[in-house]
Amino acid sequence: MDEAFRILDDGRVYFDYGPASMVVTARRGDEDLSGLAASAFPFLRDALSEIAGALPILRQFPDGMDYSDLTGLPRVMAESVLAAGEPTLTPMAAVAGTVADAVADWLFARGADLVAVNNGGDVALRLGEGRSIRMGILPDLNGRVTEVVVIRAEDGIGGVCTSGLGGRSLTRGIAGGVTVFSRRCALADACATHLANCSYIESARVHTCLAGDIEPESDIASLRIVTAVDPLLPEEKKRALAQVCEEAERQRKCGNLVRVYADIQGERLTFGQNAP
Repeated sequence: MDEAFRILDDGRVYFDYGPASMVVTARRGDEDLSGLAASAFPFLRDALSEIAGALPILRQFPDGMDYSDLTGLPRVMAESVLAAGEPTLTPMAAVAGTVADAVADWLFARGADLVAVNNGGDVALRLGEGRSIRMGILPDLNGRVTEVVVIRAEDGIGGVCTSGLGGRSLTRGIAGGVTVFSRRCALADACATHLANCSYIESARVHTCLAGDIEPESDIASLRIVTAVDPLLPEEKKRALAQVCEEAERQRKCGNLVRVYADIQGERLTFGQNAP
């Protein structure tokens, strides 16, 4: 077990196990609960095992698929993707957020009043009454934090997820980064993936290939993904961001998100509640 995690100098705990690369913050008042955070490892291990057992179903597209037999975390993944209403997403689009949510809930239920579970950039938050947290926003997954937002318990935000070109997952869009704030991390994960995909435009400057050509075992192997984007025309960037904004508004009306940041080659969109 000791090889699967280590306690960092600042009191956070780093998990490196299977597909999870996770940094966990757990506090009660001014006290760092690093011991409690480290004790979440068996729970994380079991959560990943539960999901692995359902992978044949979770890698299927929703169209014509019956998810009714799924339970537990696999069911959460499926429901999060179905809520987004996008047929080209499989439940795997919500896997990182679902695992982050599960670990955050586990810690919060055991007395932590500030929890941040960063699962490779998909962050689950649990804030007790009166608590707040500062979070840096990456407008571009290949860039640096350019602004910091404050999230308060009363904002009702339980997940912040970023998707885009250059991240650890394949994307079908051209955005350098799309960050989504939602009430749950699983939902933010699905919506961030979807909104990043919505940034795609037809252009000679956008290069694509089949996902299966890069990752044969990918759940979206039959779909085209973006591999590179040359410098775009200003009108192309504006058109792509307009598509993201339109879909963000639809998702907001469905109750799936409250705030979105998006960046395409320096052209930025800020959308939603309490957006600075």
